[in-house]
Amino acid sequence: MTSRILANPPAPGTAEWAKIVTASKAPALLGVSRFTSQYAAWHQLAGLIDVDMMDPDRAAWGHIAEASLADWWLHKHPGWQLNVARRGTKEIAYTNDDLPFPNLATIDRRALNRKKGMSSPARFHIVECKTAMTLDDWGRPGEENAVPADYFTQVLYQMGVSGIHQASIVVLGPFSEPEIHEIEWREDLFAALVDQLAEIYVSTKTGEAPDLDDSLSTYETVRGLHPDIDPEAEVQLDHAQAVAWLDAIVGADEAVRAAQLAKTELADLMGNAKYARVGTTKVADRRSRSGKTPYVQFNKKADLAV
Repeated sequence: MTSRILANPPAPGTAEWAKIVTASKAPALLGVSRFTSQYAAWHQLAGLIDVDMMDPDRAAWGHIAEASLADWWLHKHPGWQLNVARRGTKEIAYTNDDLPFPNLATIDRRALNRKKGMSSPARFHIVECKTAMTLDDWGRPGEENAVPADYFTQVLYQMGVSGIHQASIVVLGPFSEPEIHEIEWREDLFAALVDQLAEIYVSTKTGEAPDLDDSLSTYETVRGLHPDIDPEAEVQLDHAQAVAWLDAIVGADEAVRAAQLAKTELADLMGNAKYARVGTTKVADRRSRSGKTPYVQFNKKADLAV
């Protein structure tokens, strides 16, 4: 594949950037993002709503954190060097001319090992830096599926677009030192990802939007599509549907309380045990970060179907 570095990539939030399938947008467009729905990402890519920009302080903190997390990776990988700043940034933007849609993958840092030959595929390494308020969605480094699907998809996309097939995610959680997760290059998954993104990109031209879903970002997108209020207009609701909607709203608070009770009851039942299982299926485990009081983490992927 033909990968190349863009010296002046479009800035995030600009009209040009909004029409490009970037590494940060790919998870949402594929429906695996924890933060942005497929519906919202599709409408942004189609140019039907404005792109929400990150809070300036949060963005600044992200860049500051990147520096320390990249240095931590370097500390753990002697013999490597990190790229120097160019045009005021250490991020590097790649595009791949062979993909069937406009694309962009901006990597936080690119590591270089000069002991590897100039043509060696092991010469470069992607270092992606993340901060997380909780590591509940993460496994331990080295565990299967330890990295959340959206971050895995983002980095796999970066690997495919850039042609650099070695990558790590350095994540700083609320406790102790950062964790380093190695990302395996999967050519088959990248090919499937590209096929799906190509279909989605075409759908933004034909107007075939994804279905509505239960995420907050979809709700915010629908609100953004209808910014005006017509004081003379009203809609009539189907009685059964209205009852279902009202029941859902009233039941939301009850569900939150039920979830908290479930954690409390299981914590009491487990005592000092590490795992809670049904047969061989792990339902939950107790975890502790840096010696803090253990907490219960349910395994949401547990399959108890009989």
